[in-house]
Amino acid sequence: MSPLLVALLGVYLIPLFVATWRTSLFGLASQGLLMAAIAHRLEPALDTPAAWLTLFDLALVRGVAAPLALYTVLLARNAPARNDLIPPNLLSWTFALGMVLASFSFAERLVGEGGDQQTLVAVASTGVMLGFLVLSTRSGPFSQMVGALRIENAIALLELGGERHEQPLAIQVGMLGVFIATIAFFRFYLRTLDPRALAANEGATAPEGPTL
Repeated sequence: MSPLLVALLGVYLIPLFVATWRTSLFGLASQGLLMAAIAHRLEPALDTPAAWLTLFDLALVRGVAAPLALYTVLLARNAPARNDLIPPNLLSWTFALGMVLASFSFAERLVGEGGDQQTLVAVASTGVMLGFLVLSTRSGPFSQMVGALRIENAIALLELGGERHEQPLAIQVGMLGVFIATIAFFRFYLRTLDPRALAANEGATAPEGPTL
Protein backbone atom coordinates (compact mmCIF):
# COMPACT_ATOMS: atom_id res chain seq x y z
CA MET A 1 0.00 0.00 0.00
CA SER A 2 2.95 2.36 0.52
CA PRO A 3 3.41 3.10 -3.24
CA LEU A 4 -0.25 4.14 -3.39
CA LEU A 5 0.23 6.44 -0.40
CA VAL A 6 3.38 7.95 -1.92
CA ALA A 7 1.46 8.55 -5.17
CA LEU A 8 -1.35 10.16 -3.17
CA LEU A 9 1.14 12.48 -1.48
CA GLY A 10 2.39 13.43 -4.93
CA VAL A 11 -1.07 14.39 -6.19
CA TYR A 12 -1.53 16.51 -3.05
CA LEU A 13 1.60 18.50 -3.87
CA ILE A 14 1.81 18.75 -7.66
CA PRO A 15 -1.31 20.94 -8.19
CA LEU A 16 0.15 23.47 -5.73
CA PHE A 17 3.08 24.09 -8.06
CA VAL A 18 1.43 23.49 -11.48
CA ALA A 19 -0.97 26.40 -11.38
CA THR A 20 -3.86 25.44 -13.69
CA TRP A 21 -7.43 24.51 -12.83
CA ARG A 22 -7.16 21.40 -14.98
CA THR A 23 -4.26 20.18 -12.83
CA SER A 24 -6.29 20.87 -9.69
CA LEU A 25 -9.20 18.79 -10.98
CA PHE A 26 -6.84 16.05 -12.14
CA GLY A 27 -5.44 16.02 -8.62
CA LEU A 28 -8.91 15.61 -7.12
CA ALA A 29 -9.71 12.80 -9.54
CA SER A 30 -6.43 11.05 -8.75
CA GLN A 31 -7.10 11.35 -5.03
CA GLY A 32 -10.43 9.59 -5.38
CA LEU A 33 -9.08 6.79 -7.57
CA LEU A 34 -6.03 6.21 -5.39
CA MET A 35 -8.17 6.10 -2.25
CA ALA A 36 -10.42 3.57 -3.97
CA ALA A 37 -7.36 1.41 -4.66
CA ILE A 38 -6.29 1.75 -1.01
CA ALA A 39 -9.79 0.82 0.19
CA HIS A 40 -9.74 -2.26 -2.06
CA ARG A 41 -6.34 -3.26 -0.66
CA LEU A 42 -7.68 -2.93 2.89
CA GLU A 43 -10.89 -4.89 2.15
CA PRO A 44 -10.39 -6.91 -1.04
CA ALA A 45 -13.32 -9.26 -0.48
CA LEU A 46 -16.05 -6.65 -1.08
CA ASP A 47 -18.53 -8.95 0.62
CA THR A 48 -20.71 -6.27 2.24
CA PRO A 49 -22.92 -3.48 0.83
CA ALA A 50 -20.90 -0.99 2.88
CA ALA A 51 -17.66 -2.01 1.13
CA TRP A 52 -19.27 -1.62 -2.30
CA LEU A 53 -20.71 1.76 -1.32
CA THR A 54 -17.28 2.95 -0.14
CA LEU A 55 -15.72 1.89 -3.44
CA PHE A 56 -18.53 3.61 -5.37
CA ASP A 57 -18.04 6.79 -3.34
CA LEU A 58 -14.28 6.94 -3.79
CA ALA A 59 -13.88 5.69 -7.36
CA LEU A 60 -16.95 6.98 -9.18
CA VAL A 61 -18.19 9.95 -7.17
CA ARG A 62 -14.91 11.48 -5.94
CA GLY A 63 -12.68 10.11 -8.68
CA VAL A 64 -14.87 10.75 -11.72
CA ALA A 65 -18.19 12.53 -11.17
CA ALA A 66 -17.11 15.41 -8.93
CA PRO A 67 -14.06 16.54 -10.98
CA LEU A 68 -16.01 16.08 -14.23
CA ALA A 69 -18.93 18.16 -12.94
CA LEU A 70 -16.62 21.09 -12.17
CA TYR A 71 -14.58 20.58 -15.34
CA THR A 72 -17.58 20.90 -17.66
CA VAL A 73 -18.63 24.18 -16.01
CA LEU A 74 -15.18 25.77 -16.14
CA LEU A 75 -14.72 24.65 -19.73
CA ALA A 76 -18.10 26.08 -20.74
CA ARG A 77 -17.35 29.36 -18.91
CA ASN A 78 -14.01 29.60 -20.70
CA ALA A 79 -12.20 30.01 -17.40
CA PRO A 80 -8.59 31.26 -17.61
CA ALA A 81 -6.16 28.37 -17.60
CA ARG A 82 -4.04 29.70 -14.74
CA ASN A 83 -5.26 29.10 -11.21
CA ASP A 84 -2.88 29.38 -8.27
CA LEU A 85 -4.07 27.29 -5.33
CA ILE A 86 -1.50 29.03 -3.13
CA PRO A 87 0.38 32.31 -3.74
CA PRO A 88 3.16 31.64 -6.26
CA ASN A 89 6.07 32.62 -4.06
CA LEU A 90 8.87 30.93 -2.16
CA LEU A 91 7.28 31.58 1.23
CA SER A 92 4.09 29.66 0.36
CA TRP A 93 6.03 26.78 -1.17
CA THR A 94 8.18 26.58 1.96
CA PHE A 95 5.04 26.49 4.12
CA ALA A 96 3.63 23.67 1.99
CA LEU A 97 6.78 21.55 2.23
CA GLY A 98 7.07 22.33 5.94
CA MET A 99 3.55 21.02 6.45
CA VAL A 100 4.56 17.72 4.86
CA LEU A 101 7.47 17.36 7.29
CA ALA A 102 5.27 18.35 10.23
CA SER A 103 2.64 15.79 9.20
CA PHE A 104 5.15 12.95 9.15
CA SER A 105 6.52 14.04 12.52
CA PHE A 106 2.97 14.11 13.89
CA ALA A 107 2.29 10.63 12.52
CA GLU A 108 5.42 9.26 14.21
CA ARG A 109 4.15 10.53 17.55
CA LEU A 110 0.57 9.37 16.99
CA VAL A 111 1.39 5.93 15.59
CA GLY A 112 4.39 4.55 17.40
CA GLU A 113 5.06 1.62 15.09
CA GLY A 114 6.26 2.39 11.59
CA GLY A 115 4.48 0.98 8.57
CA ASP A 116 1.53 1.61 6.30
CA GLN A 117 -0.69 2.87 9.13
CA GLN A 118 1.82 5.54 10.09
CA THR A 119 2.30 6.58 6.46
CA LEU A 120 -1.46 6.75 5.95
CA VAL A 121 -1.88 9.06 8.94
CA ALA A 122 0.98 11.23 7.69
CA VAL A 123 -0.48 11.53 4.18
CA ALA A 124 -3.99 12.22 5.50
CA SER A 125 -2.63 14.90 7.86
CA THR A 126 -0.76 16.44 4.94
CA GLY A 127 -3.98 16.56 2.92
CA VAL A 128 -5.85 18.32 5.72
CA MET A 129 -3.10 20.88 6.33
CA LEU A 130 -2.59 21.65 2.65
CA GLY A 131 -6.35 22.02 2.23
CA PHE A 132 -6.43 24.59 5.01
CA LEU A 133 -3.44 26.32 3.43
CA VAL A 134 -5.43 26.72 0.21
CA LEU A 135 -8.48 28.00 2.10
CA SER A 136 -6.44 30.51 4.08
CA THR A 137 -4.43 31.97 1.20
CA ARG A 138 -6.87 32.14 -1.75
CA SER A 139 -10.28 33.80 -1.80
CA GLY A 140 -11.43 32.79 -5.30
CA PRO A 141 -14.50 30.53 -5.37
CA PHE A 142 -12.88 27.72 -7.33
CA SER A 143 -9.80 27.64 -5.11
CA GLN A 144 -12.01 27.60 -2.02
CA MET A 145 -13.96 24.67 -3.47
CA VAL A 146 -10.79 22.75 -4.23
CA GLY A 147 -9.47 23.42 -0.73
CA ALA A 148 -12.68 22.16 0.86
CA LEU A 149 -12.70 19.01 -1.31
CA ARG A 150 -9.06 18.34 -0.48
CA ILE A 151 -9.90 18.38 3.23
CA GLU A 152 -12.92 16.15 2.68
CA ASN A 153 -10.81 13.63 0.76
CA ALA A 154 -8.13 13.64 3.45
CA ILE A 155 -10.74 12.94 6.13
CA ALA A 156 -12.08 10.07 4.02
CA LEU A 157 -8.54 8.67 3.77
CA LEU A 158 -8.12 8.86 7.54
CA GLU A 159 -11.40 6.97 7.99
CA LEU A 160 -10.08 4.20 5.75
CA GLY A 161 -7.10 3.70 8.04
CA GLY A 162 -9.08 3.63 11.27
CA GLU A 163 -10.22 0.58 13.15
CA ARG A 164 -12.50 -1.47 10.95
CA HIS A 165 -16.05 -1.34 12.28
CA GLU A 166 -19.43 -1.86 10.72
CA GLN A 167 -20.95 1.54 10.04
CA PRO A 168 -24.73 1.70 9.51
CA LEU A 169 -25.44 1.71 5.80
CA ALA A 170 -27.99 4.52 6.20
CA ILE A 171 -25.31 6.82 7.61
CA GLN A 172 -22.99 6.05 4.71
CA VAL A 173 -25.75 6.75 2.21
CA GLY A 174 -26.60 10.00 3.98
CA MET A 175 -22.97 11.17 3.98
CA LEU A 176 -22.64 10.31 0.31
CA GLY A 177 -25.84 12.24 -0.42
CA VAL A 178 -24.46 15.30 1.40
CA PHE A 179 -21.24 15.12 -0.62
CA ILE A 180 -23.13 14.85 -3.92
CA ALA A 181 -25.36 17.78 -2.91
CA THR A 182 -22.25 19.82 -2.10
CA ILE A 183 -20.76 19.15 -5.54
CA ALA A 184 -24.09 20.08 -7.15
CA PHE A 185 -24.09 23.37 -5.21
CA PHE A 186 -20.49 24.10 -6.22
CA ARG A 187 -21.36 23.47 -9.86
CA PHE A 188 -24.44 25.67 -9.66
CA TYR A 189 -22.49 28.51 -8.07
CA LEU A 190 -19.74 28.39 -10.70
CA ARG A 191 -22.41 28.51 -13.42
CA THR A 192 -23.85 31.72 -11.95
CA LEU A 193 -20.51 33.56 -11.94
CA ASP A 194 -19.59 35.93 -14.71
CA PRO A 195 -16.40 34.66 -16.43
CA ARG A 196 -14.70 38.01 -15.85
CA ALA A 197 -15.58 37.90 -12.17
CA LEU A 198 -14.28 34.36 -11.94
CA ALA A 199 -10.98 35.37 -13.52
CA ALA A 200 -10.64 38.36 -11.19
CA ASN A 201 -11.43 36.33 -8.08
CA GLU A 202 -8.87 33.70 -8.95
CA GLY A 203 -6.19 36.29 -9.57
CA ALA A 204 -5.77 35.27 -13.21
CA THR A 205 -5.56 38.87 -14.40
CA ALA A 206 -3.34 40.12 -11.59
CA PRO A 207 -0.02 41.58 -12.72
CA GLU A 208 3.19 39.75 -12.01
CA GLY A 209 4.80 40.73 -8.73
CA PRO A 210 7.99 39.96 -6.85
CA THR A 211 8.67 36.34 -5.99
CA LEU A 212 8.85 37.11 -2.25
